[in-house]
Amino acid sequence: LEEYVRPKYWIASDLDAYIPFCAAFLIPYLAWFLLVPGMCWYFYRRDPEQYLYLCRMIIVGLTICLALYAIFPNGQLLRRPIIGDDILSRLVILLRKTDTPTNVCPSIHVFVTVSIALAVARSRAMSGQVRRQAALMALSGLICLSTVFLKQHSVVDVACGTALSLALDVVIRRTQLGMGLF
Repeated sequence: LEEYVRPKYWIASDLDAYIPFCAAFLIPYLAWFLLVPGMCWYFYRRDPEQYLYLCRMIIVGLTICLALYAIFPNGQLLRRPIIGDDILSRLVILLRKTDTPTNVCPSIHVFVTVSIALAVARSRAMSGQVRRQAALMALSGLICLSTVFLKQHSVVDVACGTALSLALDVVIRRTQLGMGLF
């Protein structure tokens, strides 16, 4: 889709203009690439119910995202030249070369992060680990914020990614309850 579909719909919100670029948010943004496989592995080993839930959420949700990107090719024009010469700013420049501002709504980064947070909140394996749960929830919040502070996404993309996760959560949980999985 990145190569063959060009954006026709530009996503933005007035609120985006009030959110400054902050290169430090690269740290939680990149933490996502460790969080996703790490939590999948954790649930696979410790909480099979949440593992199945998360797999269903990610497979169905990413399919929906890709279908939406194909039907409504979208992008954003929020990125401005980066002025800083510090290491984080230089790394954000590299990130932007590989992660184009196309296919942004709903945000996959946000969708998957919220799905993981929902699994963490319900995990029986983590039920007595309040600090770990709190740390993962804080990291999830920072990851979602990082998408707008790095100008990778609009507030609209974040809202749509969150809404997709919450709506799909209802469907997946009802389906799993009907299958006797919870």
